[in-house]
Amino acid sequence: MNISISSGSSLYNLILVFFCILALGAISGMFSEKVGIVNIGINGTMIFGAIGYLMFSQTAINNNWGNSPWLVIPATLVAMLFGFVSSLLFGFATIKLKSSQTISGFAFNLLAAGIALFVMRFYGEQGSTNLNNTINHLHFALEPTIDGVKGTFPIIPFNLIITLIIIVGGYIVLYKTKWGLRFRSIGENPQAADVAGVKVNSYKWQGIYISGIIGSIAGAFFAQKTSDGSFTFNGDVLGLGYLALAIMILGQWNILIITGISFIFSILLSLSFNQSMFPAIKDHAGILEILPYLLTLISVMFFAGKKSKAPAAAGIPYDKSQR
Repeated sequence: MNISISSGSSLYNLILVFFCILALGAISGMFSEKVGIVNIGINGTMIFGAIGYLMFSQTAINNNWGNSPWLVIPATLVAMLFGFVSSLLFGFATIKLKSSQTISGFAFNLLAAGIALFVMRFYGEQGSTNLNNTINHLHFALEPTIDGVKGTFPIIPFNLIITLIIIVGGYIVLYKTKWGLRFRSIGENPQAADVAGVKVNSYKWQGIYISGIIGSIAGAFFAQKTSDGSFTFNGDVLGLGYLALAIMILGQWNILIITGISFIFSILLSLSFNQSMFPAIKDHAGILEILPYLLTLISVMFFAGKKSKAPAAAGIPYDKSQR
């Protein structure tokens, strides 16, 4: 079986994109739940990140800023700002008002989708229901020549660099620092942490902020791929936020396990997206598409019950008077 440079590059790049999106989405939810806040709104956070990135992209083209790959950096920063601001709303509902975290998360997802549709009316092309990225991808690449054909093979995309920094940095700060110990204690026993002098609500807000920023980066990475037609943003991010939520649960809120599962699922999703490259699996592409979700469902049923390592206080609003 012969695979061209462009086809191989496309598959490799798609695997990395899915990996970055799923890993960051799951880590986003993990940071929120480590301080006891169940985050069903990962998908909504990713949508807000995608909105911010695509709005910057359209603004850049409308103002003749060009489509330089280096514009990826300010576009991602704008996405992070959108994620941070949107997290204030989720935090206000769950921390300040002590509303149901599950219901707040679903409402947050619906709000994000509604705002996305509203934004597309102003930034999308007339007559189109989609909003696409116009900024070139930023990556370090090789340009090999095979059989006289020269191609570009992205080795280290900007997305991967940022994702690895967040994974390594997240592990270090959570498990190797005093801040991380206090942070994790909030999700296990906030009353005991309060007695020890830890400012519980302060750490809860920090968890929400971090979750919003990381989740919005995942959304920005999704938005980037709309430039080559791999993805289409029509107000949603293919529901990848929900898959990220499932990966977080399957990974037992452990950043390293989450990373490994995200990589496996990214391969399965990428194969289903590039079924034309592999005639042997073309007739079974539908199975590949549902396999990650099916595996997650089965795993949660059998392993996430009594053996679950979820933070003990996750989903329980903190009441200082009950300590």
